Amino acid sequence: MTLIVPSFIGEYLDGTSDDIFSVILPGLFTLFCYLLLLMGLFRRFGVDRDKVWTRFGKLFNRQIRFENVDRIDTGVGRFKVYGGDTKINIDYNRFDYTLVYIRLLEELQYRRIKVKNLDIDDPEWEGTAQAFRNSLARHAYQNHQTFYDAHPEELDRLQALIQPPKSYVNRAGSTE
Repeated sequence: MTLIVPSFIGEYLDGTSDDIFSVILPGLFTLFCYLLLLMGLFRRFGVDRDKVWTRFGKLFNRQIRFENVDRIDTGVGRFKVYGGDTKINIDYNRFDYTLVYIRLLEELQYRRIKVKNLDIDDPEWEGTAQAFRNSLARHAYQNHQTFYDAHPEELDRLQALIQPPKSYVNRAGSTE
């Protein structure tokens, strides 16, 4: 499109074509293609035991440490992880975020996190958190089914993370 768009501009400037959209639409399509190219080249996703991050070159960099996660939610084809004012979309169709699922399951084993706009003291929180645990574990298992089938001890560990804990530790360190 980069090679073709100048011919449309030339035709418009020469008066051969009087349709401005013959310049605008190919130009917008070319711009969109370059945007996709830049996203593919410079957008990076990552996760380790301590944090999850996303960045686009030097323009923006977001990261959330798992101990700072204060809210988790779902979206269309994604999970959303919040840490204060920072939000990271966990697009499970773009990147293998299984470690995020495991770390969130571990966090839900010892502390309450706001789930789907339900405060931690809401009576419906436990049921919603359990549905969220099941969803996270299902995605982890589906991503690595061969591994879990070959290592039943890890599958048992994953299933243990799905179970609600007997008590939670809040931020101050006391148990509920």
